[in-house]
Amino acid sequence: MEFTIHPNPHLKQIGSINDTKICLATTAIALSDNPYANTQFFTDFLAELSSAVSAYYLGFAGGDPSTDFYGRAKQHDIIKKLSAIKAVVFDQYQFYAERTHNSPSEKSDFCFMLEKRKGTPINLAILCMHLARAQGWEAEGIAIPGHFVCRLGSHGERIIFDPFNRAKALNASDLRSLVKQTLGATAELQQAHYRSVENRSILLKLQNNVKLQQEHKKNFRAALIAVNTMQQIAPKEPHFLYDAGLLYARANQAKTAITVLKRYIQSSSSSCYRKNSANHVLRLLMQQR
Repeated sequence: MEFTIHPNPHLKQIGSINDTKICLATTAIALSDNPYANTQFFTDFLAELSSAVSAYYLGFAGGDPSTDFYGRAKQHDIIKKLSAIKAVVFDQYQFYAERTHNSPSEKSDFCFMLEKRKGTPINLAILCMHLARAQGWEAEGIAIPGHFVCRLGSHGERIIFDPFNRAKALNASDLRSLVKQTLGATAELQQAHYRSVENRSILLKLQNNVKLQQEHKKNFRAALIAVNTMQQIAPKEPHFLYDAGLLYARANQAKTAITVLKRYIQSSSSSCYRKNSANHVLRLLMQQR
């Protein structure tokens, strides 16, 4: 995978490229709503972090991180890889978890996270996955209910860790606790909870957070921008037309809302529930004209 591509061209191509070719961090930079964001600064910073991870990982005797000075087996390779990410991100560069609720839309911004070195679970996960993948390591995201964690793989071994908790390694008991915190005391850890999340879905989660936050502030135009980028990321998903239609209506752009909702209703893959809802809104808008 190429990690030195420019964010903006990458975002323009995102809807047509294979999911495995998507660079999460590069795209997250392009999705930043900070008008003063210097993309070159942030891509250079990612490269700096990546070099630091590589140096830490290879900084053991003979360049072999799995042995000590005398060539004896020291730790599993996967532990060394996780240690390298943790040492660089959370010890050397002192990134930390954003636990306050002020200015939530700003804190969902990936560039804000890189600049302030504090982030949400999904932004810290994107950073850790990027740094692992930049080394050619196996890394993927896992959407545990109510949280977002990562899985690192090496030589047949796997380890799940929590970027929001300083890359702490998680066992089955830890994951079970996370599930119960979100779904209730009777909930149990399921095989589906270990399922990896595609890059495109991770980016959609990131933008959906922005959309929900802007809707909560009744900034419907900003929410529309988030939906438009979601359409760019996944152009074959019809429900973004539905979301856009409702937002146009709430932004008092009835004519555009009618056009978009009609397009959605005509989509053969639209869900029955959303179609009925879209028809209801459409009738109300037509009556107001």
